[in-house]
Amino acid sequence: MLISEGDGEPTLSYTAFPEQTQSLVNGVPVSENTSLTSVSDFEWTAEGYGSITEDSVDLIIANVVEIRILTENRKPWNSRFPMMGPEGLLMFLPFPLHWYIHSLGSDASYAYTLLEKEPREQVSGTGYAHLEKNWQKAFPLGWVWSQGIAGNNTAQFVISQAKIALDENTTFIPWILGYRSENLSWDYSFHIPGTTLKTEMDACAGTLRMEARDLFRTLIFDASAPPDSFGDVSIPTEDGFVTEAGGESFSATVSVSAFWHLPILGDLGIEWPIEEQVFYNAALEFSNGYACEEN
Repeated sequence: MLISEGDGEPTLSYTAFPEQTQSLVNGVPVSENTSLTSVSDFEWTAEGYGSITEDSVDLIIANVVEIRILTENRKPWNSRFPMMGPEGLLMFLPFPLHWYIHSLGSDASYAYTLLEKEPREQVSGTGYAHLEKNWQKAFPLGWVWSQGIAGNNTAQFVISQAKIALDENTTFIPWILGYRSENLSWDYSFHIPGTTLKTEMDACAGTLRMEARDLFRTLIFDASAPPDSFGDVSIPTEDGFVTEAGGESFSATVSVSAFWHLPILGDLGIEWPIEEQVFYNAALEFSNGYACEEN
């Protein structure tokens, strides 16, 4: 569990390992994703800790922290096909890891209490929530991820790049970027023909730059967060969770620039900007093999 007030404040990290958990879909225990074409009545429960559903969080770590979140008015990745996620039809293939975005910006209300402090610190408010999930065999060997929502929920973005083991000797680097605003709805992905990505990152400095291009469009993300604002992230593996395997900040500033370009000859061409957007207090995470080695 990560808690941050943003604006460069440290991200507080709380980790617990329940002895027994259970995942339910439509009230039935499951061990794999059983519903790819419709919204499910999903619930994750842990005895003594609470539960998470597709529109609520109700969790407590005894004597440490308690948090409750309610969400509504889901904003799907694809407004025309609400069940389609960033992977598109790849979602139905036996890929080593799947990534699904349930909402880019649901309305949310929240309240949390830091039980370990005296007097106890209680915080509540309203905002917007990004909701997503991963499933399949194992988490990546390394990944970088960032997500943000503009004021009044007028724009949203999410970007990710990962390193995945296909077998003992082969690795693969998939990536997906999405940007939504009142004027644009642009997607880029490793599986879309004609798209390319350039990535520059420095996890120890808290910086990330991604530039995606296709034949006529360019989308650039410049992200940075104060190094001291990152909190520890634990990750699941086949042998159990690994603690402090990465870091996440909720104080990232992310500038997004969108361009049209007209290729003429080779690298020559004409390019003109059409939109710029700055996201404040966005999430930025470097984990596993992409994490800062100083952590």
